[in-house]
Amino acid sequence: MELSHALVDAVWRPKFLVEWEQGRLQKWLDPSAHLVGPLPWDLSPLNPKNRVDSLEEQVNNNNAGWRIDGATVCGTRFFAVPLALLPALPPLGIFVCLPDQTTFPPALRSTLDASASVPLRSGPAIARLGVSRHICRALDAQCKRDPSILGRYRRLPFGSELVFENVASDPADMQLTVVANHDFERKARRLEELRTLWPDISADAWPVEVDLLSLRFVRQIHDTVCLVESPGRDGTVVFKSAVGSVEHMYHELHFLLTIPPHPNVMPRPLAIVTKRSAFGGKRGVVGFLLRHFAAGSLRDVLLARQRAGTLPARVKVKWCRQVVAALVHIREAAGTFYSDLRPDNVLLDEDDEDDGGGGSVVLCDFEQRGNWHEWCAPEVLFRQYAENIRAALFLSRSEDDARNSASSSYHRLLAGYAPPAHLIETPVQAANRPWFLLLAAAQEKAAVYSVGLFLYTVFEGLSNVRDLSDVAYSVNNGTRAATHREPWQCDLVVITAGSRCSPGEGRLARSVKRLRNVIERVEGAQEASSQ
Repeated sequence: MELSHALVDAVWRPKFLVEWEQGRLQKWLDPSAHLVGPLPWDLSPLNPKNRVDSLEEQVNNNNAGWRIDGATVCGTRFFAVPLALLPALPPLGIFVCLPDQTTFPPALRSTLDASASVPLRSGPAIARLGVSRHICRALDAQCKRDPSILGRYRRLPFGSELVFENVASDPADMQLTVVANHDFERKARRLEELRTLWPDISADAWPVEVDLLSLRFVRQIHDTVCLVESPGRDGTVVFKSAVGSVEHMYHELHFLLTIPPHPNVMPRPLAIVTKRSAFGGKRGVVGFLLRHFAAGSLRDVLLARQRAGTLPARVKVKWCRQVVAALVHIREAAGTFYSDLRPDNVLLDEDDEDDGGGGSVVLCDFEQRGNWHEWCAPEVLFRQYAENIRAALFLSRSEDDARNSASSSYHRLLAGYAPPAHLIETPVQAANRPWFLLLAAAQEKAAVYSVGLFLYTVFEGLSNVRDLSDVAYSVNNGTRAATHREPWQCDLVVITAGSRCSPGEGRLARSVKRLRNVIERVEGAQEASSQ
């Protein structure tokens, strides 16, 4: 069975139960819908009419017209950059979208690495896929057919999309539709409105305002993060935006402007980025600038340095202490929670070499959208499951149909996780209801659970709590050497994760004390071994 976005989205969510009952998944799970045997000649990739011309200029060549920086949404949304517009191109948040991999011609699925594009997250690895090169050739063909595309590209609203309606062996046969996203600029608020909405931020605490068109795009890192050059600043900075949810972007901006400074929490924004709308001339806030930590996140650092043997235990201990200190600061100084703890959201600051070297870590991403399922505490995960099933039931049935037999079969499961009646919540709270409905003490216990998983990945040198390095990275340098887990490492995970079940033991501050005791054992063992 081949991987695809539709298959992954259908199977990995709890709504699988509802959709299976309604017969909407059979077409994805039926073996006849996937490549299970030899293809007939008219569909074979060996047939000359089905072959993809791969002898053209490669991605990242100077002669190529486009470049792929990465992808998201299981390989259906690509970060394509028009090289002809560099270096004067501002960050416009324009992405290229493909249909689901199941719609690819059978002869092209293997040639274009369709299944490989689903789990990959590394930008360079995605750029080397056949589908990425095919997208670049298709965009080149569109530009040759209509040279005005690049001129119109610069005038598109922020967050627009270039959508290919089909995938064909001949790039010239792929139909392109330009979808202008006027809704994002319509929802963007003026800077004066934000100042009125947030009276808790003093006038002198607001960063300077920067015009989006004055920035120069360098590279796309994530669908919400890209590197840019800003006038009057040396080097590159990070431009953070959120096309899919302007509410989450403003939520994070308010958090960064109000939380007291901490060495292990993302510093305050350097500037607020605004853009003038093409309709009405309103200048709305579309993002903000942050400091760029060039070393990247621990997702990449942990695995690489663990394999190279350049990550001593003392550095791991220091990073863990810094992360816990940052979480305590967020709880006590900001009065809120951090639901997104994982190596992806922990950046390495190599400029800070205090306290034994190895750099320091900095938490980022404060949209409070929630974490991946494998990083969630059971009490959070169960409510996420219930919310997902409830949403699937409401989407698939009318209100008059809500009490039918299929819905009633889930009544006992969903009854304990029903939201309070007449609940008043913001869009950000509604999107992460499992966390926002928890009491403060329960939020701390759920955070400690995530801390335990994070400590496990650090001391085991893994990029995720589930070791998917062979999937996440295209190059495998041989069998990974077995890691000997010392007893104190096991204690570290058990002490932290177990606190979520003990009454009164969920305080992050208490977990710091536990961590300090374990650290003393680590340092004592290191001194004994060195002697």
